[in-house]
Amino acid sequence: MTTFELLVSRGIGAKGYLIFSTEENALLLRLSKSKPAKDELEGKVAPKASGSGVKTGLKDTKVASSVVAPGKVSSQKSKGKEGFKTITLTERFHCRPHDIYSTLLDENRWKGFTQSKANVSKEVGGHFSIFDGSVVGINMKLEEDKLIMQKWRFQNWHDGQYSTVCLTFEEPEIGVTIVKLTQTDVPEEDRFGNATVVENTQRGWKEHIFHRIRAVFGFGI
Repeated sequence: MTTFELLVSRGIGAKGYLIFSTEENALLLRLSKSKPAKDELEGKVAPKASGSGVKTGLKDTKVASSVVAPGKVSSQKSKGKEGFKTITLTERFHCRPHDIYSTLLDENRWKGFTQSKANVSKEVGGHFSIFDGSVVGINMKLEEDKLIMQKWRFQNWHDGQYSTVCLTFEEPEIGVTIVKLTQTDVPEEDRFGNATVVENTQRGWKEHIFHRIRAVFGFGI
């Protein structure tokens, strides 16, 4: 039994999880029969290194020294670099900021809504690997229920290429959370010459992360 199926069978009922209705459970069962989101992400992925640990190629000491405030990230990258793009998205969820913040840092929930392997740290400087290792990175800055900043890359990008992901969480009214995503330094091409990196990355966030979180945990149904 996969983690996703286990969540469905239990109905999810502890520590902030929602109890699903009959209709929602039917949706979850349909999702469980679809292929994992990882299979619909970028086609060619570079071979992953062997070993049980998460290896991103980042040096913790250098990353820690390069952390800047979210506002400065936006202003510094506003002109962009040749060959790189910036992705911005604004998404609305029917939940509290803590619900979506904690979901994005919980590897068991990642396994559930993506139907793929995940290894996710909740600590600054901790590494993460999602979608069966297709995406890896490191947590640069975390402010509970307010901010997640990460170094983030697909394994089929050129060696050493990392984008910067900044997610902010706002609650304009109780029970409604607005998530704003800014992802800078997204390369226009991967190591195989595919020029769909920006399009696929943006679609991945919308369809395979945000949409599935809404569907599986009831944050938008």
